[in-house]
Amino acid sequence: MRREDCVELFGKIPQVYHAQINLILRGQGMITVDVLIRFEPHYVVLRGREQGSTDEGRAFFVPYDEIAYFRLERVVKLGEIKSMYGETGFVDSEDALLSTEEKANADAAAETAAGVASKTPPPVASPLGPTDPAAIARQNLLERIRAARANVGGATGRVGGR
Repeated sequence: MRREDCVELFGKIPQVYHAQINLILRGQGMITVDVLIRFEPHYVVLRGREQGSTDEGRAFFVPYDEIAYFRLERVVKLGEIKSMYGETGFVDSEDALLSTEEKANADAAAETAAGVASKTPPPVASPLGPTDPAAIARQNLLERIRAARANVGGATGRVGGR
C-alpha cells in the first residue's frame, strides 16, 4: 500500500474507530492499532499490539509497502461504510430489518438514560409468537439452552451415579 492510500483510508475512517483497526501485513501478521502517531514518508508510526500478544502500548514503525489491507474489528453496517465515502441519505437494510421489539427496547433504553418516561406503549406480543426471523432464531436458541440446562441439571441431581 502506498503512503497516499494509507493516509486517505485513515482519513475516511472516523477517528473514534481507529482503535478498532487491524493492519494486516503482507506476511499475514497483524497489528491492532491503539493510536496513530505519524505518517512519515516511508512508514507509519503507531502504538498498538501484535496479533496473539497481550503486550499493549508497543510502538510500531510499519513500512507502507508491508501493509496488505486494513480491517475494522467489529460489525460494520453498510450505511456506515457508505457514509465514510460521503454518500448520504442511504437507508441501511440491516437497520430496516430490526424488529419493532428491538427498536422499542432501544428507544426505551435511550429515554430511560435521559430520564424521560416512555411516551409510546410497549409493543403487543403476537399470540402466534415472534414473526421476525431474528426473534425466531433467538427464541429457538433460548429453548435449546433451557433444554440443555434441564438435561444437565437432571444428571447432576443424582448421587452416586445410581
